[in-house]
Amino acid sequence: MLPVTKLYRDLHQIPELSNQEFDTALYIESALRSFGFSPRRVGQTGVTADLAADKSLPWILLRADMDALPGEEESCAAEPSRHNGVMHSCGHDAHMAMLLAAAERLAGEKAPQNIRFLFQPAEETTQGAAQMIAHGVLPDHLLACFSLHVWPGVPLGRLAVRSGAMMASSDVYRVSISGKSAHCAQAAKGADALRSAVSLAARLPQIKEMAEHPDTILFCGSIHSGNSHNIVPDQAALRGTIRSFSEEDRSLIKAALERELYAVTKTFGTTGELTWDGGCPVVHNSDVLIKEMVSIFPDLMTDAAPSLAAEDFALYQQHAPGVLTWLGTGATPPLHSSSFFVPEEILPLGQKFWESISRWDWAKAAVR
Repeated sequence: MLPVTKLYRDLHQIPELSNQEFDTALYIESALRSFGFSPRRVGQTGVTADLAADKSLPWILLRADMDALPGEEESCAAEPSRHNGVMHSCGHDAHMAMLLAAAERLAGEKAPQNIRFLFQPAEETTQGAAQMIAHGVLPDHLLACFSLHVWPGVPLGRLAVRSGAMMASSDVYRVSISGKSAHCAQAAKGADALRSAVSLAARLPQIKEMAEHPDTILFCGSIHSGNSHNIVPDQAALRGTIRSFSEEDRSLIKAALERELYAVTKTFGTTGELTWDGGCPVVHNSDVLIKEMVSIFPDLMTDAAPSLAAEDFALYQQHAPGVLTWLGTGATPPLHSSSFFVPEEILPLGQKFWESISRWDWAKAAVR
């Protein structure tokens, strides 16, 4: 039996960027085969395996993300990254290891429901879940879905969760504005794309005030325009993000941004186009499932404060009730930092979390 710590250290050494998790997928497939499973490749780098004793039973989905991030590791990991410029600074190595270790323990058992283990690529792009769903990874009669994420600031080894909105929606917008160039001495003969862009950016705080939820964010992170000191720019581009705990605010802000772009371009005689890069909805945890989890882990559960970070696990929750849970790493450096590390003593706790979730009768829970 492979200890969860060995699985973690092995995976920690081979971090790969989103949609490039080829070595990681091969490692997972090899481990699953050694446990007696028949893994399947989903897309280029996703991997699934089933513990299905009775195809007539409902299913639960257990998901771990796979991808790493750019960065030179400066952590205290026992066996650091072997891939220069890439590291597991978001704990996905631990997520995979804990789910793999649980799968090994569960292999051959007859669970109360069928189980699909999903190792998902490209979470960091918020597009990996959509890719998996498009490839048909969700079984029929999906009863519930679960995910576990290590989380700094939560007490070491505690499970933090909240009902309803736990993590924010995320949408990235791009605005392209076209005008007409002219010499600054004859600016009236042009149509200033830069002025249009700056005007739109200046209106963002007013648009944000339309949101009902005070934590909603409408942010512009970049404006690019012009290449000369004396020429009216004929092109401008803005890029930013919307984050919200409210799907209503998410829709409202999107529509308002479209209206303001139209108004600005009409004022300055320019034209504009608003496009969206992917995006994922709010992580909205099931109150019914959480009540059951309190019964399973009475001494480990704690309340989580909502986070404006985003997680594409939310897309699975569009198809079945689900819960994303945080596993506390205590006072470690923050996620996505070069010094982040996972305290290895929490790995067996994460493994036990998955074993307990798998052995619980979620069909009975649904009717309680």
